[in-house]
This record gives sequence, C-alpha cells and structure tokens, in this order.
Amino acid sequence: MKAIAYYSGKIETRNRECFVGNQKVDCPQGNKAFTSTGDKLDLLPQIPSLEKRSDPIFFSILLVIIIFFSVLIIFRIKIFGKTLGEYVRPIWYLILISITAVAWQYLFGLKIDDNFMSIRISQWIWEICITVSAYMLIKKSNFGYGNLFFLGIIYSLIIHGLKITIRHIFYEKTFLYLIDRFLYGSLLVIALVFIGGSLLVFFRRRGILKF
Repeated sequence: MKAIAYYSGKIETRNRECFVGNQKVDCPQGNKAFTSTGDKLDLLPQIPSLEKRSDPIFFSILLVIIIFFSVLIIFRIKIFGKTLGEYVRPIWYLILISITAVAWQYLFGLKIDDNFMSIRISQWIWEICITVSAYMLIKKSNFGYGNLFFLGIIYSLIIHGLKITIRHIFYEKTFLYLIDRFLYGSLLVIALVFIGGSLLVFFRRRGILKF
C-alpha cells in the first residue's frame, strides 16, 4: 500500500529536483525556466549566452559601480536635487542593519533547519528597514518621487548587489542566475520604496497625514 505524505514549507529547487527543507518532494508542474545547473529563474527565460561565469567581467562591473558612487560623493553631484550624502546619512544605521541581515542569512540562516523561517525573518528585517527609510526621508528631507526611485536603486545595489556577489564568489552561479535574482529582488525593493513611499508622499501633500 502506497503512503502519501504531506510536507509544509517553501519548495526549493536544487539541480532540477525539489525539496522542502531536506525532504525531496515532487516538483510542481508549470512552465518554469531553469538554468543549465538547475537553478530556477523567476523573470528571465533560458539565455544560453549568459550561462557562463567570468570573474574579470563581474568584478569590472562591480568596480564601475564603486567608481560611479565615488564620483557622486567626491564631486557632490546631485541626483533629483539631493547629494548621495543626503540619501545615506539620515538612514545609515538602517542600511547597516540591512547589510547585517543579509550577511547573517548566508552565514547562519541557511544552516538552520526550520523550514526557512530564519531566512524569512532576515528578509523581513531588511524589508522593514527599506520601508522605514522611505518614511524617514519623506518626513525629514522632503523626498519626492524621483528621490524615492533613486533610494530604491541604492538599496537594490546594496542588498541584492551583496547577495549576487556572495552567490558569484561562494556559490559559483552563472550570470543568467545572478541577473535574474538581482532583477527580481530589485523589483521588490522598488515596490517597497517607490509604491509605499509614493503613497506617503501623496497623503502628505494632500494633508491626509500629518507627520
């Protein structure tokens, strides 16, 4: 007699096989795309030309980003009327908490067998930090829509830039997977900052909220 077991939790894909925690389960049917190594793609289709790794290319892109932000700092260039310091200084500790949450997730969270609850908690922490950052900058620095959008870019590069760097160095993921994860994560960040923050801006300008 065949026994049927039910397992509750998030389904993770490893080498085209599905697991809930350490328990192998049947993969859900659908038109999901995967990389050549079996990693699930959330946004991008299979693109063979991106199924590769290259340290020089990856670190060159990283260097360009660092140089770009260094130029913004040195020459005090304004983006949507604000310098980079005006974006970062009021919320520096929230950025630090976000970085710590991401680092904890990879150093400890992935090693805890609790149906990924520890990973979810670390994600909730940086999501809260992003939302609070948008609120604070609207309140204290009179941020508008453009400012919120650039704040989303900053947080995307910090949080998901750190994540894909870890995945590139320690998990040897391909460009296709890294780009897919960065785009997917950045959409979440932009939604938290831009949509939520824009609503606060709208309500504040309408006089609905006083803060």
